Amino acid sequence: MSYIRGYYRLSLSALILIICAVFIVITSYLPITIKKVPLPLRIAQLMVLSILWLLNVRATCADKGKLQGFDGFFFPNHVSYLEVLALFGIMPTRFLAKAEIKDWWVVGRIATAIGCVYVQRGDKESRREARQALTEVETFPPITIFPEGKRGPGDALLPFRYGAFEIVTQGSFAFLPIAATFSNLEIAIWHRKENILKALWRLASQPERIEVTIVPLKEYYPTPDDDPIVLAGQVQKMLTAVLFPTTTHSETG
Repeated sequence: MSYIRGYYRLSLSALILIICAVFIVITSYLPITIKKVPLPLRIAQLMVLSILWLLNVRATCADKGKLQGFDGFFFPNHVSYLEVLALFGIMPTRFLAKAEIKDWWVVGRIATAIGCVYVQRGDKESRREARQALTEVETFPPITIFPEGKRGPGDALLPFRYGAFEIVTQGSFAFLPIAATFSNLEIAIWHRKENILKALWRLASQPERIEVTIVPLKEYYPTPDDDPIVLAGQVQKMLTAVLFPTTTHSETG
């Protein structure tokens, strides 16, 4: 039964992805917006919501208005592909993405059409160019950067990289730390060095409904006078307290 369920869900998800990709790419050339959000991102949002429903994933947020009206940068934790989809389902957002994604057949076309910015992780010059590009783009719809820089293990945050905080301080951009939690992390997680298809199959082939809870935290309005390193430490501490309260209490106790 799990094989039938998995193949059914993934096949329909792939079909939705391909069909929507065509419309997303075509409409990326049209200057049409819906509630100030470009049409390609709205189509992508409908696509994401459809796929989440098909995979039996439900995204919840008690303060959606804080996300939907935000002009600036989102800084969420990152352990899965699901927080990407859940966040996008609530508020269409562009991403700072690794350069390899640009070459992914359908996903890369969608990412480019909705305005993602790419960075070559191991190339300092590429990272510098990406940071410079992000200081010059429109910040609505919001831009999502994962301050950990890569997927974490799920039981702790990786040390935050300072590049994201250099961008927001240099440009005086507002940013919103976001905590994403999962009802069953063992199913939702995308392990480091794990093939994405294996991670997707683990989710698609099982019957349990997965809840993704998105929690927007305190808004920040930095200036060039703020220290990116200090800011990164403050935000990491705040996110850790929300995501891993038991660990935080044991360290302070």
